[in-house]
This record gives sequence, structure tokens and C-alpha cells, in this order.
Amino acid sequence: MRRALIAAIALLAAPAAHAETCKLTPKQVVTEFLHEFYIEKKVRSSFEKWVDPGYVQHNPHAQTGREAAIGFLEKFVEGNPGQRTEIRRIMADGNLVAAHSHGWQEDGTPEQKRGYAVVDMFRVEGCKVMEHWDVIQPVPETSANTNTMF
Repeated sequence: MRRALIAAIALLAAPAAHAETCKLTPKQVVTEFLHEFYIEKKVRSSFEKWVDPGYVQHNPHAQTGREAAIGFLEKFVEGNPGQRTEIRRIMADGNLVAAHSHGWQEDGTPEQKRGYAVVDMFRVEGCKVMEHWDVIQPVPETSANTNTMF
């Protein structure tokens, strides 16, 4: 019994023989993921390739988990063909990555055409996005300065 327990512990502690070592930085992982998701609009393939199944979502309006994200976002993309996103900058600090983007609806109301400033924050482990936070702010019609939000 003791040998079986030791063998089981050793097996759990050892790295998986099939696990690949990620050769990308966390910033590269997020850049690839966001390009495939935001620009190419390949929701399912981007999430299945770059997001861990146990993905933790911190947006209080979205359920946690990769499949929940795919289900919600596939419907959103299909229902909003005029939605566009431009990634303005991506910054990284270790395994934490932040992306600053401009999202808008080409065929929407004036407010939708101005769109939103979005900051998506990710925690990356290996080549997988593990966690996500976001902050979204509407682009106003007028500004107190000439600096733009981007």
C-alpha cells in the first residue's frame, strides 16, 4: 500500500511526458490570441488554442470558464458583424499582460461608432491564458483635452 501511495505521488509530481514547453513569452501568447480573436474573429479556435479550459473570468457580467466564454463570444461576434477592434498597445510584466484596444461598431449609432477604450488584462502560464480582467470606458463625443484615449 505504501509503495502504491509513493508511486502515485511521484506520478502526480512529475511533469507530464506529453506537455510542451512554451517557447513564447506571455506577451507573445496574448498578441497571438488577441489577433486571432479580435482581428480574425476566430472565437472558438483562438480560445481552444490559447486559453486554458479552467480559465478564470473576473468580469462580473460573464461566466467563468473557457466554454462559457466561447459560447457568449461566438453569439456576440455573429450578432455584430460590424464590430471592429484595433489593438493599440500590449504591455507585459512577467506573466501579466495588458492590452489597450479601441472597439467600435461600424454600422451603429454615433455612440457605437465612437466605441470604447478597453484594457484587457491577462495572467499567462506556459502558452495559455489562465485569467482575464477588463476595464471598458466609452469614448465620449467631446474631450477636455486633445490627447485622445489612444
